[in-house]
Amino acid sequence: MTTTLEQRLLAAAGRVLERDGLSGITTKRIALEAGCSEGSIYNHFGSKDELLARVVREHMVDFPARAATFSETPGVSDVRERLREIAELALAFYRRGKAHLAAMINQPESMQHHVQEVHARGGGPWRTVDNLSRWLAAEQRLGRVHPAADPAAAVTGLLGAVMFHAFITVAWGPEFGAPDDATAIDRAVTAVWHGLAPAT
Repeated sequence: MTTTLEQRLLAAAGRVLERDGLSGITTKRIALEAGCSEGSIYNHFGSKDELLARVVREHMVDFPARAATFSETPGVSDVRERLREIAELALAFYRRGKAHLAAMINQPESMQHHVQEVHARGGGPWRTVDNLSRWLAAEQRLGRVHPAADPAAAVTGLLGAVMFHAFITVAWGPEFGAPDDATAIDRAVTAVWHGLAPAT
């Protein structure tokens, strides 16, 4: 399959963003990475911000897409083990997407079109929370989660703990006392499971 220049530019911008961070992404670096002239960017994108918004939209779909499938299979996997799977997927997603998320936080105006487009398609972070909450609610109806548990609060708590670990350890790693990934995930899952475990 032939790769178009537009696809090359999107891939190159994604690599530059992940490697150099938001402050290091320039049209010159993107063009160099893509092996084309800087002016070629503007034949496909109206601005660097438009290109960046496309990168964010197209590179941050794997975890939300996987989360959307969980509500279709309640009663199949052990609930606690599935929480661990969710935490591991989320950690990889946040780690890989930290520069993309920084772009959304630091350039909210230029990202607004992207946010509106994703929302119109039924996506976005709250949709992921909703999908995972529906899965937990289905497990609750099967008696595999405590009847008084709040699925949305549990999901938000788990993802929040994982995001904190992913972002903080970028600078404050094990040498500063941070737990390793396995320990951080185990603590987050254990804390959430205490509020979800069915009564015995």
